[in-house]
Amino acid sequence: MSKNFKRMIALMVVIGLIVSLFAIVGKMPQKAEASAKFGDISFLRPGYSKESLKSKDLFDKAVARAISLYEKNYGGKVNIVYSDWVNWNTKIIARMAAGDPIDVIFGSDGTFPRYYLQGIVQPLDNYVDLKAPYLNKTAMDLIFKYNGKYYLASQKGSNVPILCIYNKDLMLEEGIDEDEMPLALYKAGKWNWDAFEKLAKKLTADTNKDGKIDRYGVNFWSPTYMVYANGTSFVTLDKNGKAKVNFDDPALQRALNFYKKGKKEGWLMDDWDITVSGLKKRQTVMLVAPLYKYDQDKKEVEDELEAAPLPLGPDNKKKVYVFHADGYGISKGAKNPRGAGKFINLILENVQKYHDDVNMSKRSKFVFDIVSDMAKNPFYPSTSDSLTGMPWWELFGPVNSQDSVASALASLKPQIEKNVKEAYSGTTTKIVYKPFKPFAINFDDGKVDTFKSLDTNKKTVKISTASGSAAIKNKSLIVTWDTAKDGAEIYVVTNPDKVKIYGWHDYKISFEVKTTKAPKSGKPTIVCSILSEPKVGATSYGSLSVTVDKTNTVYKVEGNITNIPDNSDKMCLRIGIQNGAGDFIIDNIKVEELE
Repeated sequence: MSKNFKRMIALMVVIGLIVSLFAIVGKMPQKAEASAKFGDISFLRPGYSKESLKSKDLFDKAVARAISLYEKNYGGKVNIVYSDWVNWNTKIIARMAAGDPIDVIFGSDGTFPRYYLQGIVQPLDNYVDLKAPYLNKTAMDLIFKYNGKYYLASQKGSNVPILCIYNKDLMLEEGIDEDEMPLALYKAGKWNWDAFEKLAKKLTADTNKDGKIDRYGVNFWSPTYMVYANGTSFVTLDKNGKAKVNFDDPALQRALNFYKKGKKEGWLMDDWDITVSGLKKRQTVMLVAPLYKYDQDKKEVEDELEAAPLPLGPDNKKKVYVFHADGYGISKGAKNPRGAGKFINLILENVQKYHDDVNMSKRSKFVFDIVSDMAKNPFYPSTSDSLTGMPWWELFGPVNSQDSVASALASLKPQIEKNVKEAYSGTTTKIVYKPFKPFAINFDDGKVDTFKSLDTNKKTVKISTASGSAAIKNKSLIVTWDTAKDGAEIYVVTNPDKVKIYGWHDYKISFEVKTTKAPKSGKPTIVCSILSEPKVGATSYGSLSVTVDKTNTVYKVEGNITNIPDNSDKMCLRIGIQNGAGDFIIDNIKVEELE
């Protein structure tokens, strides 16, 4: 063996030792570096708490698994920030304003593009593995991507379609052949609004023969789905992300008129109680709702359920189907964005594998097939409509109460345009905290100056004191008006000079109410919310309601209103009636801060 060859062998051994040494040394600091980079993070998912870590629910267990893996693999703790499904937006913004942004936050099509426009989230590209096979890139590309960057990551199972779920057994009992049912009509290319209306009318009934409809052909989770099924929305976004109020669109007006027709004729309803348990109680035969409602009701309803896509409207030329999507983002200014990115991948992967895939394996093949077909042409209208700044019940209040769709839209347009403009202002809401003092209002002293009519154009509205048998207790506030002149929807509001309500607080509200006149058809609904100021078109927060089945019977309205990102010093409590016949009486109002 030559000296040169020996030297070469020796050199290779030395090089090998050096490489090995660097590999060993390289591994040593990486573990410490990983611990430094991927340390503690904060995490908010609405409804998820420390108690959820012990839950047997599949979703809760999947999230708990992700938390455990993060803490085990990356040496950091996941600090859960609790929030319910109502005040979570407020908590996210409040933490940002306080200089302590939450690392990983929940978001959805309904929070974009607002989250992006207001600088609530930062790009994910440098922190999340965007090549992961479980990602829902369709939704991410369409609604969570701006200027080439992703701002929310979503897993495939979060791509949720809106379906028409129906009671097959009940349809058979009513003489509906299988080839006349929604799924068969969809497969045959005959599932349209005409077929939908015909079927709903046939299935609407007064089952106990008391002269009132008690089973509706169709109930909607949200009536906005009627608009979306026609391929349109209240606000549109162009290819550059610019928003436009879409109220002049004939497709929008046609959809709303179809909705009003169904409501007026009694075969269409949008009652939340029926949404929750209507299929189980046979109060509706068809339910328009997200896919996960089908999964839930399949477990609870004894009758056989089937589902089909929501029928497309005549103006939906592109044949797009309504979807929702959600996911997770990283707050702008987050203290640990690298750890946040790692956790987002873990939570998406585990929810997909241990929740979404499990549910999918339990669904019938026809559900898998129709959802796959729908997913080829998805439509995410909640993204643009979130810019209205109004929940759907605020949008549909004037639509329901006014005779003309055009006039209802005209009354909404100024506030909607203002809200859209503010969304594009590019500024994040700054919090101004003001102390709130709980208050109670009764009218035993005969004074009603704490309240006034919301709409001063409704001249016949009168606020006065009811006493004796007309009162709820001692003396009460009574609201009367001429329905022929001022319609069936009336609101009164607290006077901000007399009663103080502020934003950035969560409220527990209760009051008692009764009516003395019943409408000729339908049932009155008492509603309550908080307004940014006492004027028509003001921003509304929250919604409490009760359906009044009997006149001269006292009903208690009680619930929470939270998520009020507003600095107005003119906020007020709004109480009103929809489908009223002439008067309603209020008493024993309490507003407390929710702990």
